[in-house]
Amino acid sequence: LPFETIFGGAIGLTKKQFQKANGFSNKYLGWGGEDDDFYERVILSNMKIFRKSLKIARYASLEHVKNTKQRNHPK
Repeated sequence: LPFETIFGGAIGLTKKQFQKANGFSNKYLGWGGEDDDFYERVILSNMKIFRKSLKIARYASLEHVKNTKQRNHPK
């Protein structure tokens, strides 16, 4: 991984874990920042992130272009 706190894409949580992290923020519209925000919610909820090896946990995504006009980051 490029950096330790990278989080998002494909994650798995139980309903109880999602509720403990207080779900996703409503502050984001479009693409960007929501993964970092949810990472902070998980860490602040005293949960740990486990990363499986690429032999077990692997996926591919389609190429896409960022829409920078839709950014709505909280300040």
